[in-house]
Amino acid sequence: MATISKSSAQMSLTGTCTPQRTNVTNSVSVGSPLSTKSFSDADVIYSFTATATGATDVATLTIATGAVASTTGSPTLADAGVDFEGAAIGTALRVYAIQVEQTVDGAMAIDGDFTESNYMTKAGDKALWLWSTGATGSGSALGAETLILDLNASGVACKVTVIGKTT
Repeated sequence: MATISKSSAQMSLTGTCTPQRTNVTNSVSVGSPLSTKSFSDADVIYSFTATATGATDVATLTIATGAVASTTGSPTLADAGVDFEGAAIGTALRVYAIQVEQTVDGAMAIDGDFTESNYMTKAGDKALWLWSTGATGSGSALGAETLILDLNASGVACKVTVIGKTT
């Protein structure tokens, strides 16, 4: 397995506002500036896509292994269960970050052991979950913890990326 360097998540949520009060001038920035959370000891990163072929398609990711299975219906899964080189992922002990990005419009819900998002509907919608020291589930290492993708309409698609640690 190749060495991973510079694994990180970047976040920002800001807005510039013009106050409408007496004797108040200039714009102000509200929110947090761009920040980076690095995962210096991460040694696994993988990404896969899921596309619904029917209105009831559900795919389930076992986070520790990267294995993705069709739970209901028959979604099309690409690059499931392998890392960025196409090699088997091994077994992750902890997960640092999970990002789900919707790539095709349509209702989509996300559920599972660490995640929940019920209102994704447009291409470009993203959900990001971060754990500073890595989530391990109910024990000292990831077990059967899952991420469930409920792709509620034919053609709905998403890309999932996971960063974790195996040792």
